Amino acid sequence: MVPQIQFRGFSARPSLRAWLQAGLRELQALTVITAADVPLEGIADGAPSMKAHVHLAIAGPDIHVTAKDHTIQAVWHKVLKNLKRQIERRKAKLHGRHKDTQLVHGPENRRSCSSVQG
Repeated sequence: MVPQIQFRGFSARPSLRAWLQAGLRELQALTVITAADVPLEGIADGAPSMKAHVHLAIAGPDIHVTAKDHTIQAVWHKVLKNLKRQIERRKAKLHGRHKDTQLVHGPENRRSCSSVQG
């Protein structure tokens, strides 16, 4: 995955881009991310001066997160926290579904051929 990171309303150093990519690599360890779109916006006349809207393409429905704060570090912390929460919630939900399926279709719930009398 090569993330598409755009900066609007401010200029960014290469170290900032590397820091943002490192955060996305942490998420890559949790799930397979096929694409990431990360527009970061500096708002000139707003109370929170930074805004981020992140779109991650993953298996199943994509994940979207928007965050606002006064610094880019605070915005990115909020974004990563929310993305991790959504990924973990989705994994737990899928794990719960597989657990239920195993209970219904597991070997102990199947009829054996010897119990059928003909």
